[in-house]
Amino acid sequence: MPVEHIQVASKPQSPLYSPLRLKDYDISPLHGFLPTEQPLRRLPDPYYEPWERIMDKFNSYLLGHHIRRLARKMPVLGTDRLKTREERRRAFVVLSFMAHAFVWGRNGAASEPASEFLPPSISIPWVAVSDILQLNPVVCCAAVCHWNWQILDENAKEPMSLDNLGTLHTFSGSMDESWFYLVTVAIEAKCASGLSAILDAMDGIECNDMDSVTGSLGRIAASLHEANAILERMYEHCDPYVFYWKIREFLAGWENMAEAGLPYGVLYEGVDDTDTFSLDNWQSLLRRFRKYAGGSAAQTPLLQAFDIALGIKHYPTGKRGKQSSVVEARARLHEQQGISEPPPANSYLVQMRNYMPGRHRQFLEDLAATCMIREYVLLACSDSVFAQQFTEDSNDPRVRLRQAYNRCLSMMKAFRDKHIMIVTRYIIAPARSGPAAVLPSVPPMSSQIVPPEEQTRARIAQLNLGSRPLPGGRLGGDSLPADPTMYPQTNKALGPSVSSETRAKSVPMAINGTTKARLARTVDDDDTVIRGTGGTDAIQFLKQVRNETAQTML
Repeated sequence: MPVEHIQVASKPQSPLYSPLRLKDYDISPLHGFLPTEQPLRRLPDPYYEPWERIMDKFNSYLLGHHIRRLARKMPVLGTDRLKTREERRRAFVVLSFMAHAFVWGRNGAASEPASEFLPPSISIPWVAVSDILQLNPVVCCAAVCHWNWQILDENAKEPMSLDNLGTLHTFSGSMDESWFYLVTVAIEAKCASGLSAILDAMDGIECNDMDSVTGSLGRIAASLHEANAILERMYEHCDPYVFYWKIREFLAGWENMAEAGLPYGVLYEGVDDTDTFSLDNWQSLLRRFRKYAGGSAAQTPLLQAFDIALGIKHYPTGKRGKQSSVVEARARLHEQQGISEPPPANSYLVQMRNYMPGRHRQFLEDLAATCMIREYVLLACSDSVFAQQFTEDSNDPRVRLRQAYNRCLSMMKAFRDKHIMIVTRYIIAPARSGPAAVLPSVPPMSSQIVPPEEQTRARIAQLNLGSRPLPGGRLGGDSLPADPTMYPQTNKALGPSVSSETRAKSVPMAINGTTKARLARTVDDDDTVIRGTGGTDAIQFLKQVRNETAQTML
C-alpha cells in the first residue's frame, strides 16, 4: 500500500509546531548530553588555586584523612570570577568531590560519624554555582560522569570509545571507580546519534513521511544496541566488592540516610543558617538541613529521553498502570491538535530531573509535550497489522514501522535487564555476603526523628561533644584561612562564632556506628529493602521500570 493512502495524516499541521534543536538545549550532536569539548582539567584563574591544590592531591588527602581539616581552613571563594560555562562545570565537579569527601570521608576513626554539616568554604560556592547550572548541590551523574572525563588519544579512530577515555577525578583512586564512570560516559557518547534520530522521527511524523520515521527508529535501535554492548563491559574492570565497600558510600546523598548517620540530612553552613534564629531551639535548626538523593543512573537525561520518545510510561513505584491505547493516541492527535501534557511518570524519575542541568531538564519537558512517535505508530498500523507475526522481509511499510518501533523497545528492555543484573551483582550480593572482615557491631540508632531530651543528653555525654571539635566548618574549629584579608567574603560568611558546646546543646547528633551505620553495610537475610545511592528500593524500582518498558511493545 502506498504510504500516501495510509490514514495517518488526519492530524492537522499545527501552526505551533517548531522543530526541536539539540543546540538550543546544550546537547551535542557528537556527544549527546556530554560536552562537545573535553571538560576543563583545571580552572585557569589563580584565584581558585585553593580548590585546585586540594584536587591535585585529592586521593592522598582523602586516604590520609586530611579533607576535613583542609576544608575548614580553606577560604570561601566567590563564583563571580567563573566566566564561562566550562569553568562553572569544573567548579561544580571540584566542589562536589570535596563536599562528599568531607561528609563521608571521616578523619580516620572507623567509628567517627559522617558529618551533618558542610563548611562555608564548600557550601557557599557550591550552592551558588549549582543555582547557575540549575541543578541540586550534591554529587550527581553530571559531576562524576558528564563533566569528569578526558580523551586519552585525540588522534584515535574513535576518540570517545570506552578504551580511549579516562576520568579526571575519583574518590578511591581505583581503576574500578574510573571504569564505573567511563562506561556511562561511553554510552552517552554512543547514543548521541539516537538523540538526533528522535528529532528526525518527529520531523518525519509532522510531514507524514513513514519511511523517514521508520529509518529514524532504526537508528535509535542501533544506538541502543551499542549501548547494551558497552554496558556489558562493566564487569571487565569494576570489581563488585571494591564498588560496594570502597566506592559506593561516597556517591550517596543525604536523603533516607538515617542508617548511614544522617537522619536529618546535611546543613549547608553559610547558606541556610545565616538569618537570625535561636540555636537553643534545635528543632528550628533541623528544618534548615537539606536532603538530597545521591548519584543515580536515573539522573542521566539519556534514558528518560528515550522513554519519552517511545511513549514508555512509568508509574509510581508499587503502582500499576497501562500504556497508551489507540483510542488515547487518537485523542491526543485529533482532539488536542498534537499538544498535550507530559504523560504520567514515576515520581522518583521526575524528581531525578532536578539533578540534571537546567537545559537538559527543559529538553525532556519540551520533548514530552511534542513527541508523538508511539501515537503515530498506533494510528498508522491497523488491527490487521498488529495481528501479524513479524516477518523481516515484509514489504508493508506499516509492518516495517511497527517492527522498528518494537525493536527500540526490545533494546530498552535488554538494557534494563542488564542494569538489574549489575545492581544485583554490585549491590545486592555484596550487601548479603558482607565485607571480608566485619567490624564489631554497635547498638542501632534510634528510629525517632527527634530523640527525647534525656536521650539527647546521653548522646552528647557519650560523644563528649562539649570537649572536642565537631565535624563542620564555622562551628567546628579552625575555619579561618591563614590570610583572611585575601578572601574577605570568608569572614563575612563565618558570622558570629558559636562554640561547639552550644551546638552540642542545640542539635542532637546521630550516633554513627561502624559497618552497620554506613551506606555500604551488611544486611540481614530478612531485610527486604536495599537502597541505592539515590535512596530508593533499588530492585523493586528497576524491575517495575523494566516491566513497564516491556508492556509498551505493540
